[in-house]
Amino acid sequence: YGKIAAALNEKGILPPRWYWAVHYGNGSCKYSRLWAYATVRSLLNDDVYAGTLTQNCTGSRSYKDKTMIRKPESEWISHEGAHEAIIGPELWEAVQKINQAAKQISANNTPPQASLFTGKLVCADCGHPLVAARETQRRKNGTVKHYTSYFCSRFATTGHSICSWHRIFEISLKNLVLSEIRAHGKAVAADEAAVLDKLKQHIQSASATQQEDCRQEISRLRRRLEELEQITAKLYEDKVSEAISGDSFSVLIQKNEQERIQKSERLDSLLAEERKAQQDIANIHQWAGTIRQYLDLQELNREIIEELIDRIEVGERTVIDGQRHQDIKIYYRFVGLV
Repeated sequence: YGKIAAALNEKGILPPRWYWAVHYGNGSCKYSRLWAYATVRSLLNDDVYAGTLTQNCTGSRSYKDKTMIRKPESEWISHEGAHEAIIGPELWEAVQKINQAAKQISANNTPPQASLFTGKLVCADCGHPLVAARETQRRKNGTVKHYTSYFCSRFATTGHSICSWHRIFEISLKNLVLSEIRAHGKAVAADEAAVLDKLKQHIQSASATQQEDCRQEISRLRRRLEELEQITAKLYEDKVSEAISGDSFSVLIQKNEQERIQKSERLDSLLAEERKAQQDIANIHQWAGTIRQYLDLQELNREIIEELIDRIEVGERTVIDGQRHQDIKIYYRFVGLV
């Protein structure tokens, strides 16, 4: 499927949704202009091209629950020869044999359970998630070894038209993450104050000027809001004493209220930013307390990854002076990149 998608992309052939949008719609579409693995697979499994009309594929759960679900194939209703086929039966059967083989390969390559880093790995170049696959290595002595690797989902689904593999083996990543967690845990245990100061400096230095500007603006906004309250009170006094007309009062009070709303919204926004900055400092202490527990960690599991790690950015492998390099950035919960 990927090779077909790559060939279609290379020739500049539009995928179905874009073709319809260009020829029958408004010329624009929110979906990708590239053919993807899933699109090709869907077309090659659709028996409508063989002249068959299949109905009752979807329906509601029950007469009470109107949620639409996909029904099992045993409940589908197929009408062969419902319309003229554009693919002959011999070609259709040949394609289905290939489809069945592809399904088996996909099933064999799918890890038997959720992989250790599923949902945590991100391509450093395109930002798409990395997906897991089980690979098999047959050795000369006849033994078979299974292992898991991760690669860029966008590269795979577009038939290698966009991005690149960014492949990394789970065992390599596991050892790297395990080593870094232990190192951070030992550093906190040895001198927690120094680690906290370093993290605080990292956070505060990146936004010290911004925080000072924020505090000054908060002070100015509070003073102005107090002035607006006084102006409002004075306007009502002037109206009662008939120092100003009713029309002038309406115009001035409306203008005053608009400014008050604007300034209040801005103040709320800045106060939220200030609270976030304070929370960031509190998060540092929470992270240190958590990471300290794992200074002698021997085995990495999914629970620990969920507790500690927000995401891991995986770069492409390169070779420099005969040595393989791959940039891996681990972003921890609460503190980000340490």
